Amino acid sequence: MTSIYKRTKLTTMQSMSRFSGVLLLVSCLLSLTSCEKDLEVYNTETCRLNFYYNLNNRSDFNESLARTAYSFIYGSSDRQRDTLWFPVQTMGFTSDRDRPVVLEQIPSDGIQAVPGKHYVAFNDPSVSNLYIIPAGKATTKLPVIILRDPSLKSEAVTLKFAFRENEYFKLGFEEFSTRQIEITDMLSEPSKWNEAYPIPGLERYFPRYANHLSDFFGAYGVVKHQFLIEQTGKKWDDEYIEALITGDSNYLKYLVRKMSQRLAEVNAERTAKGLDVLKEADGTIVEIVDIYA
Repeated sequence: MTSIYKRTKLTTMQSMSRFSGVLLLVSCLLSLTSCEKDLEVYNTETCRLNFYYNLNNRSDFNESLARTAYSFIYGSSDRQRDTLWFPVQTMGFTSDRDRPVVLEQIPSDGIQAVPGKHYVAFNDPSVSNLYIIPAGKATTKLPVIILRDPSLKSEAVTLKFAFRENEYFKLGFEEFSTRQIEITDMLSEPSKWNEAYPIPGLERYFPRYANHLSDFFGAYGVVKHQFLIEQTGKKWDDEYIEALITGDSNYLKYLVRKMSQRLAEVNAERTAKGLDVLKEADGTIVEIVDIYA
């Protein structure tokens, strides 16, 4: 009898447990249904504009991402203009017709670019029709046409620009609303010299750890930049730097060691000729330390 009672009691408890589970599931489903009914339908007609950086989170943004350095010195001597393209993304509904976008120059530090001299003005009739979000699209690329003025041989100018609100778009996130181009016809610091690149294999667990070109080749200098170009035959512009930092780590290690050794050889050759070691214009000695030694 005791055994039968225990089995009956156990069966009853199991049945109650299953019944409780069913009740819990039904309760959850009803709760979800209720939540769905409470969700407000997105119906705002306000559309906004942001420059697009392909970031996972807004917190990943840093100001260096909004900066682009361009030098005509890397191109052919007869190139008198070039076009840079900047990705943009809308917030809100798409439209069944093209929507104009308005860009405007805003104040910046340094020597400011002059429209018609250093770049084609955003409202110039020859380009104004290019500043649109195409029908049915939420993303596009907007052009900025820069001009090779003779003054760029001796100075760098800055073009900082932003969205301006119009009848189609309001401003988006503040940090995604401006871009900056530094334009010159001389060697100048590439925007990616100090940009942070996630360390392969660690980005998932330690996203804040990153590599910078300056970690391997030190602080930027024009003489150092020219030395690297002459010794490698590469431009050492933004495109090359990004490929180098995100590419084969063994090659990067080899290049650091090779450039450090070659710099020592060049300085020895200069000293033997009675010349000073390589220095920047301000007297700073050019250094490339072999961090792997």
